[in-house]
Amino acid sequence: MSGEWFVRCAHCGLPHVVSEQICPITGKPVEMRRRKKTSDPRPEAGFPQANEAQVPPPQIPHQVKAESLQTASSLIGQVIEGKYLVRELVGRGGMGAIYRAENLRLAKPVAIKTLPNVPLLSEQHFARMMREARITGSLNHPNIVEIYDCGVLHGQIPFVVFELLEGQTLSSRIELDGPLPLNESLDIVEGVLSGLAAAHLRGIVHRDLKPDNIFLDQRGKKITPKILDFGIAHSPIEETLSTSTGMIWGTPFYLAPEQIRGRACDHRVDLWAMGVIFYEMVTGLRPFNGQGIDEICRHILNEPPPPLWVHCPNLPREVEAVISKALERDPSSRYASVQEMLAAVRKLRTEVEQPTQNFISQKKTQEPQSDESTLRFRR
Repeated sequence: MSGEWFVRCAHCGLPHVVSEQICPITGKPVEMRRRKKTSDPRPEAGFPQANEAQVPPPQIPHQVKAESLQTASSLIGQVIEGKYLVRELVGRGGMGAIYRAENLRLAKPVAIKTLPNVPLLSEQHFARMMREARITGSLNHPNIVEIYDCGVLHGQIPFVVFELLEGQTLSSRIELDGPLPLNESLDIVEGVLSGLAAAHLRGIVHRDLKPDNIFLDQRGKKITPKILDFGIAHSPIEETLSTSTGMIWGTPFYLAPEQIRGRACDHRVDLWAMGVIFYEMVTGLRPFNGQGIDEICRHILNEPPPPLWVHCPNLPREVEAVISKALERDPSSRYASVQEMLAAVRKLRTEVEQPTQNFISQKKTQEPQSDESTLRFRR
């Protein structure tokens, strides 16, 4: 469900995939109305604000022609902007293609991202990519991917140049290896929270934190978590992208209750997402799951996540206390700031006696019963 858009249903109040025309709850048509561009609600008092001036966006072409996009699929061997030599394609997905390249002037390896090869590229996709580059480029932190440059190739194809990362996403790591040892989970949470702290201090809220957007950059034996994709972030120096009334941005499994309800959101939606990610790292399972978007959202709004001890009977209680506070449905009951949650995680590290232990039970007799309430939360 990564990368999907959602619209709030006027009939049942829950978000549905934007392509759905009939509400699966009430059977009534889902209507969408356009609205003018508006800025997001300002974060609550006490949340640091940035003083940067508005950054003018680049001119956005209304359409990108198919023949220009064909060039994006054959960039290997080309030199972009007279300095970036494209070496090889390293990945392609629904959100674009990633190339390994070299800055010829600095003899420095870099990565280049272009938008996907589709017949038409909407203005909104273009704006989101350029917006992401400007927001991320305004941040300078070892736990946030570094942006070097951005531009438009052949007057049509947007591209972003960023640091070349080696390793895998957190989602790939969990999918391959299952639950992570507690010490590694703490390292990742602490690193991501440190990066978020730098963003929040500038008034930037990510709003789409998930394992897919956390990259584990490995250099030798050292692993550094890097936050990716600020494309839908709230930023005081960028105008919010235009959406339809009731449109919900984000990935269902990691949405905070206030995002689902369409209420004003602030930096605490990132703390909720970190609670979900922390839970997933130590158990290998998402705390809120379901067969579809509606079921996932109902779980988030109405049901507590399965207690950690169900999956990890030997996990220290202090871990569950930290995660539970981040997953409070009422934002005022969560950590007040990323700095407060970061302090709690660092304190937790000093309290755990066996941080290298994987606390998932290996004996089938200690696993929870496979009743309906348990099965629906499995991957």
